[in-house]
Amino acid sequence: MNPSRPGLGSDLLATLLVAAFSMAVAVGYARVFSGWPFVADMAVIVVAGHGVGLLLRRLQLTAWLAVPATALTLAWAVLAVYFPDTFSWGLPTSETWTILGDQLALVREEFRTAVAPVEYAGGWDVLTAIGLAMAVLLADVFAFRADARAETLVPGGVLFVFVGALGDERLRVATAVVVVGVGAITTATLRGYHAEAGRDRSATWRRSPTAIAFGVIVALVAGFVGPRLPGADAAPLYETSGGGGGVTEVLSPLVDIRSRLTNRTTTELYRVRADAESYWRSSALPAFDGTTWGLPERELQPVDGPLTAPVDSLVENRQRITIGALGGTLVPAAPDPFEASGRDDLRFVAETSTLVTIDGSLQTGDTIEIVSAAPVLSNAQLADATSAAPPDPIHLSLPDDLPDVVRETTLEVTAGTTGTFEAAIALQTWFRDEFEYSLEVQPGHDNSAIENFLEERVGYCEQFAGTYAAMLRTVGIPTRVAVGFTKGVPLGDGEYSVLGRNAHAWPEVWFDDIGWLKFEPTPGRGDASAESYTGLPPQQDTSARAEDIEAATGEAPSPSLPTDPFDRSPELNLPDFEGIPSAESPAPTPEPSTDDGASSLWLVVIGLLGAALVAPNAVRLVRRRRRTRSVEAQLADAWHRATSAVAAVGVPLRPSDTPSEVAARTARLFPLVTRPMTSLANAVTEATYRAEGSAGFDRVGAYGASTVGDCRNWAKQIDRAASESLDWPSRVRRQFTEWR
Repeated sequence: MNPSRPGLGSDLLATLLVAAFSMAVAVGYARVFSGWPFVADMAVIVVAGHGVGLLLRRLQLTAWLAVPATALTLAWAVLAVYFPDTFSWGLPTSETWTILGDQLALVREEFRTAVAPVEYAGGWDVLTAIGLAMAVLLADVFAFRADARAETLVPGGVLFVFVGALGDERLRVATAVVVVGVGAITTATLRGYHAEAGRDRSATWRRSPTAIAFGVIVALVAGFVGPRLPGADAAPLYETSGGGGGVTEVLSPLVDIRSRLTNRTTTELYRVRADAESYWRSSALPAFDGTTWGLPERELQPVDGPLTAPVDSLVENRQRITIGALGGTLVPAAPDPFEASGRDDLRFVAETSTLVTIDGSLQTGDTIEIVSAAPVLSNAQLADATSAAPPDPIHLSLPDDLPDVVRETTLEVTAGTTGTFEAAIALQTWFRDEFEYSLEVQPGHDNSAIENFLEERVGYCEQFAGTYAAMLRTVGIPTRVAVGFTKGVPLGDGEYSVLGRNAHAWPEVWFDDIGWLKFEPTPGRGDASAESYTGLPPQQDTSARAEDIEAATGEAPSPSLPTDPFDRSPELNLPDFEGIPSAESPAPTPEPSTDDGASSLWLVVIGLLGAALVAPNAVRLVRRRRRTRSVEAQLADAWHRATSAVAAVGVPLRPSDTPSEVAARTARLFPLVTRPMTSLANAVTEATYRAEGSAGFDRVGAYGASTVGDCRNWAKQIDRAASESLDWPSRVRRQFTEWR
């Protein structure tokens, strides 16, 4: 019998502990389900995965066969648990896969609006089983095929954290204590399991009481200390539950804007044919709490006639909006709309001049007719205009903890100006002259972000608009932040194709007896409808190519206009007005969102994390298990592994060193590995200098071991000792940089 192979008792104990950790992770699902019916199903998955893994190890099946076999077993177990009636002769059928696809599609639709706890059914049950099956497979591979210890806990730990982020407060501390405690016991057991393999096979059993005591102590400490740490009861840094918003809740379109900036999608959101080009405003955000610009709760008015009465000084701009991939409930329009038709469920928010739909999202092919009116103003009129009577005090509201530097900078920039208009122009000019537009900056528009933006003087549209508006409020000028789109791609004959990358944010300033006027502090941007008073020509980002426009719209841009006038700004996560109560009717029940962006994002993140965690050990496993390599190559790999390990702990190496010199220096500086390093160095020296080279090194002796096998084991011992002597940052860095 091969002495390096663990005994059945040790193997069984280690497997039971890894399975116990997987089950502890599964218990964490209690935070997303209201009851406990999931426990039995999760137990089947855990037993199937780890049980088959143990069986195949005892049969000495290679990893190339064992890992796929375990994966197939887990897949079969998931399908058998949830769709047994669709099986034929014990195997899934086409009906099985159809039902599976339908249920996962349902979960994808509900993911963004669902709030824990959810019912353990309707696809949520299958999704949880799939997640656990992946964690079980990876844990078994890490523990018993890649000789891992604490790394074994990573897949389950990632799943536990993900579930905790989505779940409610039910058993928050209890489930964490169980996972931490069982994880500590499992790690200690695996350490003894791998250290004693091939030696004293009863050592793992003898260490069990110590490991259990250690795990219990760790769990009790975590359960007592964790909830008492500063900030333990604080609100989450990022709310993951119920992203779709409640009945009267409206989320700012600028929330998480940064994550969309870099996408710069060329997807056509809608087309607009208009009398004149303009920024197309989706909504205006007057509420600023120091963290976000958002919308207050307001009633919706029906659109059954003119929205506002146009006056003589206004010029009409008629638009026909044809919806493409826009979705959502906000209808973009040139400021300020006063007539609209095309859908029976159109409503209007007077305070922000916002058009919304209340019976569902905009659909591809929807056509909406809008008439907007913009004032015709001279600089003289604006110079005399005041801003003393905003429509609501909210337009002057600022958080108490706004940094003093914001007001100080505003007073400095606007010094010598008289009136609102001069101050607005002075601040606009200062931003455009002194600041740089860039996406390569940290996100945000809260207090600290504003302070940093003013210091660094580089940012993107959200920061320009939000900071400009906040600064003018500090000197008593009413402002708000508008979100929408720049004009888009000109197609000729007054038609524009508005793409995802045309999304934009800009500030608006209140003038008594005139209304809200847009200004543009973001460098490289300018709206034609505001040129008469801002002095800025129409501008958009022109970095895209003509073929990008044609690919996005299916049409070449108008040759008489710039061929690629794209804006770099974000595809905004615009607020959802579904369910805001109108003055005439009760709020309709919001339909489930069909936006699967959140679930897709999480799946991508989990996939990338899994790949990143598995890749190093997988590559190492493949390289070390290849049987067709020459003895010389195996010796070289063993020596490289050993020398890399001792170098990581500070043993200096030189290219001119002989193996004996490396061993001697290692003995002085890292004596813990003196014996294996000396033995390995002697073997490498012998294979290098003796006449017959490494001949006979692969011959198995009376005790079932060969010289080259011993060299691999010595290198493994050296590598493990070095890794365990490193601090955690160094160990993690080495895990992902040394792949041999």
